[in-house]
Amino acid sequence: MSTRAAGVLGALLALAAALASIAAGRARLPPEAPLPSAELAGPRGAAALHDWLAATGRAPLRVSGPAELPPGAVAVLASPLAPLSAAEVALLLDRAAAGGLLVFAAGAPGAQPELERRLLLSRPSRPEPARGPERAGPLAPHPLLAGLSLATSGSSLASGLPGALPVAGGPGFAAVVSVPLGRGEVLLLAGPDLLENARLGEADNLLFWARLAERGRLAFDEGHWSQAARPGTSAARLAPLGLQLLAAAALLLWALSRRLGAVRPPPSQGARTSADYLASLAALYRSARAEPELAAAAWRAHRLRLQRQAGIAATLPDGEVERRLASLRPGAAPAFREAAALAARGAAGPAALTRLVAGLARVEALLERRSGAGGPRRADRRDRPAA
Repeated sequence: MSTRAAGVLGALLALAAALASIAAGRARLPPEAPLPSAELAGPRGAAALHDWLAATGRAPLRVSGPAELPPGAVAVLASPLAPLSAAEVALLLDRAAAGGLLVFAAGAPGAQPELERRLLLSRPSRPEPARGPERAGPLAPHPLLAGLSLATSGSSLASGLPGALPVAGGPGFAAVVSVPLGRGEVLLLAGPDLLENARLGEADNLLFWARLAERGRLAFDEGHWSQAARPGTSAARLAPLGLQLLAAAALLLWALSRRLGAVRPPPSQGARTSADYLASLAALYRSARAEPELAAAAWRAHRLRLQRQAGIAATLPDGEVERRLASLRPGAAPAFREAAALAARGAAGPAALTRLVAGLARVEALLERRSGAGGPRRADRRDRPAA
């Protein structure tokens, strides 16, 4: 297996492991999570209610949205954390208005803005704050609550819709409010107290859910819990998984990155010649794509040599240099013009760099030949100021 293939395989394995860890973390809820879920056996969970209903032949459903609710089922929203959309709220309330029953155990204020707005939900303050668990008895006739005493936390709520009626509560608080809606009903609970494992066996809480199950199969909508709010998937717990993903991405980029070529074999034991060193240097320059920088350096050195050799100042523009070369050595002017054009374009690539250096060498060789024949003009002396 090649190095690149091994790198890609390692990156894919690391990425798969990270994704599996994330999936496992999302599916794992700690027992102490404050969520009334049927999969939690802790004090705030609802596993006891789910198991009891299943054991008595009334197994409830667990759905991930209103669209999955079957006809005739009693929809139960137990303190969802993620807000329901306007379309989902409309679907729930339309089902209730068509003769269904919706049980909404309200959570924190403002957690469900659309549903609370449609139900005109409010939480009136109590004359005296609750100091612990309180019993909620019947406040008005209702078939589901007749003769029941419920164990609650003492929270209170109200609805401004026409016909809304507190049906269970105590002095200064309403724990259950009935809201008629079309041919159906919405039953508002002040919180998830009635279905939590810690209070399910107290007072008549279990009997309340048994009566609800007689109205239809209970369907718990558990698809609206924010993953960020779950203790099992908090930012601190996801940090190692994020590092795994970053490491996998870095490994994948390294495996797909550009290489400078295969590893060269070790040099022979014999002494290396100048040609060997020159070939190694040329290979290094080609790998680094340093031709433009080499071309610029060669051009600057050539202009300095022209200044020393023919008295042509290095600061003169190329056109003036060409004119002076034509007067000194006509054959040097075309070679200089071609080299200047290559230098202006940057001499990208080994071939262009070779042509540039060859052209510069030809200009200098022609000037050297003229100097040997009869000596150069004393252009440098003419350019000097008079003493």
